[in-house]
Amino acid sequence: MVTIKDVAARAGVAFKTVSRVINKDETVKAGNREKVLQAIEELGYRPNRAAQMTRRKKSGVVGFIADELLDVPYTFDIIRGAQDEAWRSNKELMVVNVSERKYSASGAVEHLIAHRVEGVIYASMYHRQVIIPELLNTVPTVLANCYDQNNAFACIVPDELNAARQITNQLLDKGYRRIVFLNLNPKIIAAELRKQGVEEAFRQRFGSTDNLHVESVINDVDNREVATTRARAKILINEFKPDAIICGQDPMAVEVYFVAQALGLQVGRDIGIASFDNWDVLPQLVEPQLSTMALPHYDMGKWAFNYLQGPKKNNSKKHTAPFEFIRRASF
Repeated sequence: MVTIKDVAARAGVAFKTVSRVINKDETVKAGNREKVLQAIEELGYRPNRAAQMTRRKKSGVVGFIADELLDVPYTFDIIRGAQDEAWRSNKELMVVNVSERKYSASGAVEHLIAHRVEGVIYASMYHRQVIIPELLNTVPTVLANCYDQNNAFACIVPDELNAARQITNQLLDKGYRRIVFLNLNPKIIAAELRKQGVEEAFRQRFGSTDNLHVESVINDVDNREVATTRARAKILINEFKPDAIICGQDPMAVEVYFVAQALGLQVGRDIGIASFDNWDVLPQLVEPQLSTMALPHYDMGKWAFNYLQGPKKNNSKKHTAPFEFIRRASF
């Protein structure tokens, strides 16, 4: 096991100099700092976190509460973004998964505080309002992909509105003029903002939404979600006769591919299809590959971690992260 003394010997500096570099003491000379960092990399040294916790008031641990985040593969990037920043900052990220069915958020907070975390990132599976445990008021906290009901915590959420404007304008710029938007459940924030963005893009371009049809194809029926994507897509293609369809998420777009194929239409030639989310490898499995707006999960994870490390000037401010347009061949 590599020790701090081994690093000092390799770098040719004093033991205390290595300790000061590890603890981010800004008074260390630049030359010595570079020698130490190079020695750490060459030797693969990792600080003894338990020993650091006994010597310092700060634990070097940041908590991450994943609110059903592990249920959907493409949301892992929120954790990955925070984790990458933690490694760069010589911090540990302690991830605790919670869900309504099994593990409570309050229990997760108690667990993290017991481990003396320096701060907590609370991240949700999808963009929504969350109820935050009271105990989080006792530790620096930031929210990712969600916001609290009282707007008491700083948060980072996806810029749904501008993403919808952008994907619509991409279609309009390619010459598509008669568009259907198959939206998500109207109860969720993403559905509301994306609908607004698509309609605004149409109004800005044409002054009206006469050639736009917006419809939610995921709805609550008897306390459960029911999707009617394929049935409605078939009817709308035959009756509204769109030249392009925007889908509220990538799995929905795959279903529309199947409908278009069954009707003898070739995606990208006879009808354009666009979507949201960039759901893992799914958009690349269809032919032609799906053009979609990628959710900024990785960037939100990075931002949340870095926010906790910096000065908190406005604890209740809501920040937005832009989507990225992934251009493929579906329109």
